[in-house]
Amino acid sequence: MKIKLIAVDLDGTLLNDKQEISVKTREALQKASRLGIKIVPCSGRPFPGIKEYLDQLDLQDPNQYVVAFNGALVLNAQGNAVVEELLSYQDFLFFEKIAQQLKANFHIEVSDKFITLDHFINYYLSRESWLTRMSIEVCGFKDIAKDLKFTKAMFSGAPSEMERVYRHLPKEVIEKYNVSTSDKTLIEINSKQASKGNALKELAQKLNLRQDEIMIFGDQKNDISMFDVPDFYKVAMGNAVLEIKKRANYVTRTNNEDGIAYAIRRLIFNE
Repeated sequence: MKIKLIAVDLDGTLLNDKQEISVKTREALQKASRLGIKIVPCSGRPFPGIKEYLDQLDLQDPNQYVVAFNGALVLNAQGNAVVEELLSYQDFLFFEKIAQQLKANFHIEVSDKFITLDHFINYYLSRESWLTRMSIEVCGFKDIAKDLKFTKAMFSGAPSEMERVYRHLPKEVIEKYNVSTSDKTLIEINSKQASKGNALKELAQKLNLRQDEIMIFGDQKNDISMFDVPDFYKVAMGNAVLEIKKRANYVTRTNNEDGIAYAIRRLIFNE
């Protein structure tokens, strides 16, 4: 197997349940990088919530890349965008109206912060703010610029609340946008063109890589777009949801059992 790029989801994949990269996983990815294989974190997180892990893996070179915001942005290690699939002010108005109808907590993400009209900040948005290292800006409707461009819309709440909101989303949302989940407390909405799978395909074209030279790792529903690309070599974590495992070429150990390192040693290093 000739792999030239390894794409790794973060939460539940690269990171264990303590939000850490294990020693064995870091060593395996750094060895792969020294062999000339590009390591590309692919996450629903914004760039500030990914960069610290680039640093831990020694991936600061301008020719290293990350997929952020579920594929809305592909950036190099310095944070410069090379692919953009953004949402607009009209999208904001559409989702804000739905949030009011469903009485749901709603916010958007721009490159460096969350923006919400909700004056009550729930625990789940606060947790996302901490995980992603991004601040929360609470503003009034009049403060939203008509030339607004943003990367992702999100509903947040308890798992039962998110199940209710998802069931009542208008059909138009599912048809016109890319709706996914990386956590039971979040519903994430991107441009229809924005997905981890599409972002990786565009990055592969820019790097002159064939799709069968790419290996992916994931565990959650927002990774499905990567697992639906036929020629990617697909590795599901042992803790992955069933929809991911069904699409995988290989199921490795869990994120708490050095699953990435286990797979790389066997599939790439032939150890």
